[in-house]
Amino acid sequence: MMDNTTYTVGKFAELSGIPVRTLHYYDEVGLLRPHRRASGHRVYGSADLITLQRIIGLKSLGFSLERIRRFIHHGESEMSLAETLRMQQQALEAARAELDKSLEILARMTAILQREGELEHDMLFLLIRNMLNEDKQRSWVAEHVSEQTANALFDISSDATAELDREVLAFAQAVKRLSAGAPDAAEAEEMLGFYVQRILGFLDEKAIANFVQIPEEQHEQLNQLIDMPFDKQEIAWLDEALAHYVSKFGLPGIT
Repeated sequence: MMDNTTYTVGKFAELSGIPVRTLHYYDEVGLLRPHRRASGHRVYGSADLITLQRIIGLKSLGFSLERIRRFIHHGESEMSLAETLRMQQQALEAARAELDKSLEILARMTAILQREGELEHDMLFLLIRNMLNEDKQRSWVAEHVSEQTANALFDISSDATAELDREVLAFAQAVKRLSAGAPDAAEAEEMLGFYVQRILGFLDEKAIANFVQIPEEQHEQLNQLIDMPFDKQEIAWLDEALAHYVSKFGLPGIT
């Protein structure tokens, strides 16, 4: 049975550990409204302590104050609360995954900058956009190439990821530098040979078989998932250089 003990706002703050200013705010937004004496002073009861504990508990789980207010003052059922708790758990897990991804990208970008020094802003943000799209890129590779290739490219150690980041940046820089010359130059062949072999190293037999059958529209979908740091002239040079390389050396297992 609830007792009739009452507390001033100062005493209630002391008992609950919640600052007076916060209690005033909860009152203003209709979350925890105390009784008012004739003098206008706030007075809290024992039942308010229980309500406040519910508020603190739900707030610690990440619920918004408005959502908490609806639970407390609109009599939502226990089943509704249980379902909402499950939804909140899912939301927090998604937020944690997003935070983990952001921390991973920050670590990768920090490593790149420590190794390379300053980068142009366009290149910096292009790398970030590609990193943010990696889950979609992985799904595309798993669906259209092979799961094994997706694992080899994306489910790797931090050291292997750092090495791929380095190679991606080095490839972009090499294309920009070499595109001022002939697409059939020996240095261009050597550069493309290295990266072609690297790519082929990620492809299993199923991937190679699937690769040659991928329709054009799926290539376009992949292009939308991967930002390339090249202008039209550099893209045209790269297309010519690749065509020359393939005609001269072929692609083992593919052509």
